[in-house]
Amino acid sequence: MRTLECDILVIGSGPGGSMTATVLAEAGLDVLLVEEGEDLTVDSAPSYTMAEMDQKYRAGGLTTTVGKTNVTYIEGRCVGGASEINAALYHPPHDATLDRWAREFKIAGFGADTLRPHFAAIEDEVGVNPRQEGEAPNSKLLERGAQALGWRTTEIKRFWTYPGGRRSMSRTLVPRAVAAGARLRPGTRVLRFSTRGRRALYAEARDAAGPLRIDFQRAVVCCGAVQTPALLRRSGVKKKVGDSLRLHPMVRIAARWDDEVNDPSYGVPVRQVEEFKPALTLGCSHSSQAHIALWLDPDHPDKRTVMENWRTVAVFYAAVCGEGRGSVRSLPVLNEPLVRYELTAGDYSLMDLGVQRLEQLVRAAGAVEVYKPSDLAVTTIHLFSSCPMGEDNSCPVDSYGRLKALDNVMVNDASLLPTSPGVNPQATIMAIARRNATSWVD
Repeated sequence: MRTLECDILVIGSGPGGSMTATVLAEAGLDVLLVEEGEDLTVDSAPSYTMAEMDQKYRAGGLTTTVGKTNVTYIEGRCVGGASEINAALYHPPHDATLDRWAREFKIAGFGADTLRPHFAAIEDEVGVNPRQEGEAPNSKLLERGAQALGWRTTEIKRFWTYPGGRRSMSRTLVPRAVAAGARLRPGTRVLRFSTRGRRALYAEARDAAGPLRIDFQRAVVCCGAVQTPALLRRSGVKKKVGDSLRLHPMVRIAARWDDEVNDPSYGVPVRQVEEFKPALTLGCSHSSQAHIALWLDPDHPDKRTVMENWRTVAVFYAAVCGEGRGSVRSLPVLNEPLVRYELTAGDYSLMDLGVQRLEQLVRAAGAVEVYKPSDLAVTTIHLFSSCPMGEDNSCPVDSYGRLKALDNVMVNDASLLPTSPGVNPQATIMAIARRNATSWVD
């Protein structure tokens, strides 16, 4: 069997993995950064298209939880992970959330004050900016409606430069890691660790040429909230792993105005309603013709007319700080995860309230017609908490990302977040990953 060797194996090149690889490589360590997906450019396919989904999403975006109400979710599967396909919104969590995590999960050396320098470094080194060309028309509608209702809003900064575009990991941290000496190996899937006692000996992997063995001194698993626990469980590490998955359930409505209000060339709208955070976030979705068709009720009596006038229509979302819990399990033989998730009564109630407030919002902004699906279609783009960090007995990972079951394996991605952050999680993932990786080389 072919064999690769490294001191530190980083599995997954999304926000957590790329930050980890950069910090460790720039500290002079021998890093191999392995990514299951391909190494693609940001503009290899137009954003939010079927071509992009085929190239950069796991299973083309056709992934869902199992439960009373299925929740459709997405995972990035390319160099840069979710940072290549998400809205790139930069939104650190509320200080109270970070301090509550430290207290409830007994996370040593953690809290808002501890993470603040790491957020500042991310803003400086990666590039976080407000939109400079003005906000999209539908984003302005949200602001207009909120002002009429007396609700606070804010423009969310993005991992973006103007001009220049998306500051995804494939454009920022991955090249930095490689420049510092890290080796990037796309198209390589790690199947499991071979272990003895409290140590992982090597990784069993596969690439286009077949089976591959990767020898390492330490490994850092950064595969995301679904794939990280799945890999660990395939490796025999199961205690408390994959038992506490959480997510932000999202529901959407569409609304129509008499005038054109929709210009997809602006990209993702960047304004959100702050009034009800972190429990409930109201915002604008990308409103291309395909997305409007997706969120219209299939049984709408005049769907053709609506689609012919799609530039008068915009899509809005309500994101809930979910109370429910789910699990991730590995399916035998297939090497694929089974994801279960149950929404709580509180989740359903808050989603219903979110739809009501969205309707209030768009009506206050002058909408003449509101389209709500007859069946509740729940989606999410934010998953986390499947391997929560802390010294509490419920945590399979310690305060700095070290796996408690194996002495030489760490976790450093969305899995570590103890509960729902109530905001777009990429900034939180990167700040925690930077904090943890820095502690490993100090």
